[in-house]
Amino acid sequence: MRQRTASGLVLLLLLSSLSVGMVSADFSQARNPSIIDADDGSNSEYSQDFQSGSPWIESSLWERVDSGAEQVRVTVITRSLAMLNQWQHDNDAIEEQKPAKSGESLVTIDPIDGQVDHRTFWMDSGIFHKLPGVPGVIAILDAENTPEPYDTMPFESPPGFEPEAVRSGEIHGANDAWERGYAGEGIVVAVADTGVDFGHPDLNGTQARVTDTKSPYEGWPLMFDHNSMYYWLLYGDAYPARGTWYADTSIIDYDNNTDGLLDDSEYNITGVNASLSGAYHLGEHPDWRLIDKAGGDVPILVVDDRISGLYETVYPDINRDGQFSNDVAMRPGEETAGLDTDGDGLWDISGGLVYWVADGTNGVPYTDTYAARHGYANRIPGAGNLTLFMIESGSHGTLCASAVAAQGIVSDGKVLGMAPNATISSI
Repeated sequence: MRQRTASGLVLLLLLSSLSVGMVSADFSQARNPSIIDADDGSNSEYSQDFQSGSPWIESSLWERVDSGAEQVRVTVITRSLAMLNQWQHDNDAIEEQKPAKSGESLVTIDPIDGQVDHRTFWMDSGIFHKLPGVPGVIAILDAENTPEPYDTMPFESPPGFEPEAVRSGEIHGANDAWERGYAGEGIVVAVADTGVDFGHPDLNGTQARVTDTKSPYEGWPLMFDHNSMYYWLLYGDAYPARGTWYADTSIIDYDNNTDGLLDDSEYNITGVNASLSGAYHLGEHPDWRLIDKAGGDVPILVVDDRISGLYETVYPDINRDGQFSNDVAMRPGEETAGLDTDGDGLWDISGGLVYWVADGTNGVPYTDTYAARHGYANRIPGAGNLTLFMIESGSHGTLCASAVAAQGIVSDGKVLGMAPNATISSI
């Protein structure tokens, strides 16, 4: 009974998130009459058919197939990722990963069965009609469709209206919540937007962390970057080879003569915590805003200064002077960096946030789940070879995070988040 109820809820959620009322078409592909079309309003017993195993299909997929599209991108809701995975392999409908590079390994992960899950992939239109017959398939969505906004017209402000953003806490009742002892303690707010600049003085220290004591990522900030993860898992690419927020730090340099200058790059490491293994990892910071403000590429140095072979400390050469001793170190518990250019004690240029450095044993956080869900092997980077940054691609994500948890540090404390004791996870 629980499974039937859960399945019905999943379908209702899918229906509520999709546009209906699309124009019907005479489909050239032969179809199973028991298959439910998203726009078939005549089938009032769709929930009963759904429970019997007939998948729900978004009608725009048939329209793409009938219009001659060579491929379609689908999101399949299924009770059996294993069956779907096998069907994809049998029909060459799965993305091929690039082989592991030097220092990497690919670890196969078996899909988890027995629960409702989903997978998004490209497939040839010529075999689309076979997909509904895969055991366990509940629904097939058109992954090329984008959500439509309710409206694109801005609200008009009345004459003489003045913004009251600095009174947002009062307007939204946050002040009353604070008086009752509620200010966001213990709450993690996920900001799914353009990224978040945690190097901003008002947000520095608000980053959420992995608190599971059994997790190999315990203590690191809790962040997720789908775009970077996709290109890393599929191609093994990171910045600068690909414009993602994962930095390739696989270049290794040494100071064999202990003169304080790295042998090949000649970077000055005098005064920097020494690498216990003797191997220093180098890369480039992926933030284009930082590169623009700094006047060129910003080198980063990664050091195993606590345990030999465990790379946790990252130095970004924000002032680009070729030495790292005058730069802020980023490490677990102190993951942000920046540069104070006017001497007021506040960073004027942000170096963003580091939320993991490859340990040589585990994959990027969450890639075990992501890889299994998409049919990939998990790509494991070598120790110190990959460094993950959370930065800001625009401004809206930081704006939203500030509305939640800004600390009132800059602008004479004018911006104080409505839940200032909450923490932020950027997605």
